[in-house]
Amino acid sequence: MGIGNYIIKKAQKLGANDAVATITSETSRQIKFANNEIVVNQTWDYINVDVFLEYKKRLVSSNFNYPSTIEALSTSSSPKTFSKKSIDDFLTRLIKIAKIIQEKKDYLGIAEGPFKYKPVAKTFDKKITTLGEKGIEFVKNAIDRATKEGANRCAGVLYTSSYEIEKFSSNNIAAKDKGTSINLSMRAFTKNSSGHSVSTSRILRQFQPEKVGEDAGMLAKDSRNPTGGTPGTYTVILHPLIMANLLYHMSYAFSAFEVESGTSFLINKIGKKVGNDIVSITDNPRLENGYNSTTFDEEGRPTQTTKIIDKGILKTYLHNTSTAKKFKVKPTANAGIVYPQPWNIVLEKGDSNLEEMISQVKNGIYITNTWYTRFANYQTGDFSTIPRDAMFEVKDGKLSRPIKELRLTGNMQKILENIVAISKDRKMIQWLEVEKPILTGYALIKNVQMTKSAK
Repeated sequence: MGIGNYIIKKAQKLGANDAVATITSETSRQIKFANNEIVVNQTWDYINVDVFLEYKKRLVSSNFNYPSTIEALSTSSSPKTFSKKSIDDFLTRLIKIAKIIQEKKDYLGIAEGPFKYKPVAKTFDKKITTLGEKGIEFVKNAIDRATKEGANRCAGVLYTSSYEIEKFSSNNIAAKDKGTSINLSMRAFTKNSSGHSVSTSRILRQFQPEKVGEDAGMLAKDSRNPTGGTPGTYTVILHPLIMANLLYHMSYAFSAFEVESGTSFLINKIGKKVGNDIVSITDNPRLENGYNSTTFDEEGRPTQTTKIIDKGILKTYLHNTSTAKKFKVKPTANAGIVYPQPWNIVLEKGDSNLEEMISQVKNGIYITNTWYTRFANYQTGDFSTIPRDAMFEVKDGKLSRPIKELRLTGNMQKILENIVAISKDRKMIQWLEVEKPILTGYALIKNVQMTKSAK
């Protein structure tokens, strides 16, 4: 009996009704650089076991890890490899905790298997598993390109990962998947300006480190010597980096959990207009080369593409099995067993490009990045965010002076309603300020309030 099946059987003997065990074997590497030099180069190997249990509508979850010396993950692995006693003790403690916590009376179960699973294309690349020291070469090439474009120094991080995952549940789930990823985030600097770019991919062939250096270096060079911007209401052009940031923070409102909690600006808006006609947003866990693409969700349900907003109309929230039963709809395969969540948020492409957008703006601002996005009111969607890196005035259809010291203050639904153009070209974005991957293009948005950034 494999470790996953052993956990399920033992949990049931201890009184658990629903049980899910997820075993992940992963090798990940981080190469961090600052001032054009490598400062961190380290690798982690681990096996992580996540366990969810339901005992008389009392929900508990926890995990335990094994070091890299443990025998490789396999369904044929003996429980003794993982120390049968330690697993028994772990599960016994979880049941003891479950017995003293409050019932979750609206918990309505997990996915009922078995299921058949279809793999997602371009999510595993053996070349990434054998990359070795070539990652350092990618970093150096990106730095060289940025400095060639005019940057003085660069900083950032390259992550690579390869993993195998197995999932078992008390409802006849037995699923496997594997994947790889590579992700470079770089900021390039001059004396008083900066630019940021990323490249995110599941396969090596579509990873573009030199393009990252080129884009970050050019933005840093072009935004040298910025001066204070003028507060006001503008038509703005948002680079994919900032558009991804807003869509990431917006995506929490798509979860049925947030709707139930009263913290979504989309409460009671199914079937209603929440965006411009050109705005369609999808969650696509089956996206080729999607950074978070997967064949199954945390319950083991096969993933599917879900249209969240279609031509400005809100079509659905994201559901696991339990929330779907409460809302009397079908699950969208977005478990989180407790908290439904998106996999890859996709803003459908438009028919414009950056140059056309700039040419349409008489008095506006082009923003390339942001951070510290915070909600003033989750239920209404009011938020503010601080642009950083290159930002420019747009005057009479042309980029004007680089500017700084402005804050974008707005409302998430108003952002969706005021989008008047989206670019044809799109980019997958994932980095520290965009934890869930977003596929988005540039966006032209009218009536955006820019206020003075506090010092």
